[in-house]
Amino acid sequence: MEWCDSEGLAVVGGYGVEDLRTLPLTYWERLGGAAAYCHLEGSQGFVGALVGEIPAGKSLRPVRHLYETQVLILEGRGATQFWSGSADRAVTVEWQTGSLFSPPLNARYQHFNGSASEPVRFVAVNNAPLVFNIFRSPDFVFNASHEFTDRFAGQGDFFSSELKPSELEDKAVNFIPDVYAVRLDPHPERGIGFSRLGIHLSGNSMVGHIMAIESGTYKKAHRHGSGAQVIVLKGKGYSLMWPPGGDFVRVDWRKGSLLVPPEGWYHHHFTTSREAARHLALRRGLRGIGIPWLPNVSEHEGGHRMEHEDEPPEIRAMYEADLAREGIPLRMEPIKRAR
Repeated sequence: MEWCDSEGLAVVGGYGVEDLRTLPLTYWERLGGAAAYCHLEGSQGFVGALVGEIPAGKSLRPVRHLYETQVLILEGRGATQFWSGSADRAVTVEWQTGSLFSPPLNARYQHFNGSASEPVRFVAVNNAPLVFNIFRSPDFVFNASHEFTDRFAGQGDFFSSELKPSELEDKAVNFIPDVYAVRLDPHPERGIGFSRLGIHLSGNSMVGHIMAIESGTYKKAHRHGSGAQVIVLKGKGYSLMWPPGGDFVRVDWRKGSLLVPPEGWYHHHFTTSREAARHLALRRGLRGIGIPWLPNVSEHEGGHRMEHEDEPPEIRAMYEADLAREGIPLRMEPIKRAR
């Protein structure tokens, strides 16, 4: 993250961030506002998360860039304007807490706070680490003039919230007004009480998914590529992450937390609150790059999802103890292990 150092942009490391909403920020000249860049252990040079703030009644500077980004509004309300040389007027998107959108690649845009009394806090998950490692030229990344009109040409209806079929994920969509209200599809094969919806935003290569894990349950352990930025939307719990044959790393989380499992590490997500946990995972995409991970296919069938009967016994014991401390019942069947 040499570029961040040269810009005076604070970098946050480790395996997790306790709360993005209270993460300390410092002024970043290029943005025109306070920010910090989260490049956690599992990001591994592909994807990171910029946390930024818009002061009450103010706006940030207009920007454009050759890296993709996916913006989640953590707190506040306001609007973003997008410009294209192919159109004679800006396209404006109004947003609130829980809104999610992705600026089209290299389109010029500007964020505005809609409140005169409260700041806006957002997190923008992006593939800037990958792009900067390729080009090594901030001037090119931020000032290239090429417009990707096949993605965005100033269409007034571009940021539609209509969910459409997608070849990369379950649904393609350019604006989600409220990630808390999106209907998810049940996937009990990945864990009792687990539901999910994959999303593909603005025709970019990055993708993501929204998932929920019900109270008293946890998702089956699985492995996949690096860079998935898991943002906790609601609920409380913890995640266990470990390399095959290695020690557990435990990350406790609650609303506003961020964690990033490293590539090839097993990881479970455990809910310990009475309400279901809901997470937003924003990922690098790039199908066909690196190991062809199959996190949704059982290891018994050649994939990278561990079945409950194969997980280390201490995992279920740890979860039962955590639930007992919270006074929450376990909603899962006993594990039947092979003798």
